Amino acid sequence: MAKNPFMSAWLSWANRATGMWTTAAMSAAKRNQSAALKSMMTPPKSAKPKRKAKPAR
Repeated sequence: MAKNPFMSAWLSWANRATGMWTTAAMSAAKRNQSAALKSMMTPPKSAKPKRKAKPAR
């Protein structure tokens, strides 16, 4: 079977698109994971609200 240039181009495009999609999904998962870890590590905020600073006049 002869090599079809159109099929070759389409496959390379499809592989590139799949790679980009996979990379985007992986980075999103990594971001979510680091955000979840950060929220678990930070101590809960104190119940007492902080006083607001008076605006300078």
